[in-house]
Amino acid sequence: MNLSQLRSLIAIADAPNFAAAADRLFVTPSAISHQMRDLEHELGIALFDRGSRPPRLNAHAHAVVEQGRELVYRFDQLVELARSPGTIGGRLMLGCVSGVSGDSIPRALADLRASHPAVRVSIEEGLSEPLANRVRRRELDAAIITELPDPDPELKSLVIIDEAMMVVAPPDCVQTDWRAILASYPFIRLNRNAGMGKVIDRALRHSRLAVEEAMELDSSEAVVGMARAGLGAGVVPEGRLRLVPGDTVLAVPFGDPPIHRRVVLTERRNNPRSDLSQLVYDAMRRVTAG
Repeated sequence: MNLSQLRSLIAIADAPNFAAAADRLFVTPSAISHQMRDLEHELGIALFDRGSRPPRLNAHAHAVVEQGRELVYRFDQLVELARSPGTIGGRLMLGCVSGVSGDSIPRALADLRASHPAVRVSIEEGLSEPLANRVRRRELDAAIITELPDPDPELKSLVIIDEAMMVVAPPDCVQTDWRAILASYPFIRLNRNAGMGKVIDRALRHSRLAVEEAMELDSSEAVVGMARAGLGAGVVPEGRLRLVPGDTVLAVPFGDPPIHRRVVLTERRNNPRSDLSQLVYDAMRRVTAG
């Protein structure tokens, strides 16, 4: 088994089919198929269940992939170290929720590049829970997500932002109690599959407050815009309010006591690239503190 074959096997495990795996590696599907046949012949074992279409990795192959990810990570880290003697360098595969990747991440990465030019960060956007699962499976080195209600014991987290959740309501709202506001207006929900959506949904269930569902949106800014237009009330993080001069949209703390959401950098325990993820964390803290 060589490193190229191992990379191909991992790509197949992460992709829906051979063609998608080949695209990730910039090779043809036939090339990756030949690699796998050669690998099976060399090892003397079957790695695929060919009774399904497309063929799927069998249990033995998955075990090889799980150990192989660490080996590939270590090799890539060694290559980066050899290229940058005496400096901190390497590539970090980082997942990030969209609200952060479009706001704080660009400034943090610019800060990081200025201080550590040999560090390279690749970003993939997604929802908090799927990103955390990808970190656990070693497909990502770390991820910046909304902290999940039920943390994974295989992961550890460093808090970047801790902020209150706020109920936002139309300018003509006369209520000042969060329960009365959400009971009086159509509810504009943040995506319930996202980390913040899960925090909000759990808090509503705990309070036993029935809301009239009106719409479900992907961004906090969109929720604020709908409330500003008088179309309903919703819940967003305090840092997403960004009121414009003269803005009369109402905002009051959500929950009793007020509910907070935490943005965290999560990674596996004993992550071999924790030195690089720590640099990203430090840069994010500098940006968000400012």
